[in-house]
Amino acid sequence: MQLYLAPLQGITDWIFREAFYKHIAQFDKTFSPYIRIEKGEFIRKSQCNDILPVHNIYQKPIPQFLGNDIESFTVFEDLCSQLGYSEVNINLGCPFSKVTNHKLGSGLLPHTIDIQQLFEHIFSKTKLSISIKCRLGEEESIEFERLIPIFNQFPFCEIIIHARTGIMQYKGKVLLTEYSHLASQLKHRVCYNGDIIHPSDILKIQDISPYTHAYMIGRGIIKNPFLLHEIRNITISKKEKIHILQAFHMNIIEYCSQKYSGDFSILKRFEEMWTLHHEAFEDGKKILKQIKKCKNIAQYKNIILHSIDSIL
Repeated sequence: MQLYLAPLQGITDWIFREAFYKHIAQFDKTFSPYIRIEKGEFIRKSQCNDILPVHNIYQKPIPQFLGNDIESFTVFEDLCSQLGYSEVNINLGCPFSKVTNHKLGSGLLPHTIDIQQLFEHIFSKTKLSISIKCRLGEEESIEFERLIPIFNQFPFCEIIIHARTGIMQYKGKVLLTEYSHLASQLKHRVCYNGDIIHPSDILKIQDISPYTHAYMIGRGIIKNPFLLHEIRNITISKKEKIHILQAFHMNIIEYCSQKYSGDFSILKRFEEMWTLHHEAFEDGKKILKQIKKCKNIAQYKNIILHSIDSIL
């Protein structure tokens, strides 16, 4: 069983990944938040900074492509090849309207002909190993079922499936029955993604889908940074957890100074992270309120050093 870190835009960038590796645990694979390219042009060239070798000392991520045309993928492939990557991931799963309205992410899933043509072009030329990260459809799982014959035509190294549709975003229960039925028809290695919060969630998936070879964790690792320890049956004391988390946060602050200008942007980043992270603490809501009131990094450091002793 392999464990992957999900690409969460604005959270699990190189700063998070490097600090997590150094202080908490190592995933078997990590994936960069998407790099969006349309008609051969980077929408935000700064997204490429996340996969630069200088930012990925401890573990190189799998770069993720968000686009829907061969010209854009060629630009992406050239970038990744120049930076020494041999494996990439195609995003067919982002559920947010700013993406799906452009027929990107999960918004591309209903368009089977476009997907067929895109993959034909890609695999006629590419030298990269390619995986897909997708949803069970944009509106309903029948969309994924129609894609299975297409997926099975091409040599993807694996297919990562978030067990919700795009319109569900992150709401409602994951569709485990649909996932098991559809994933079993794929010829590829399959990775499960969606609401892995406790080790028991993996046991549940293994029971209904024994062919699942890997598990991708996103929000669950932010809510419980020691989830990998629990899954791997590694015991760690509360005192050790507090010490590790303090070092982890201090390291993130150090890395943030290389990316952001001024305390405001760093604090906004931490505030977004703590909307999930506070669930790891008995008095997490109280800590989150304190963080929202922070005016500078010195105040944030004080909270980290003196207030996070209620780890669950």
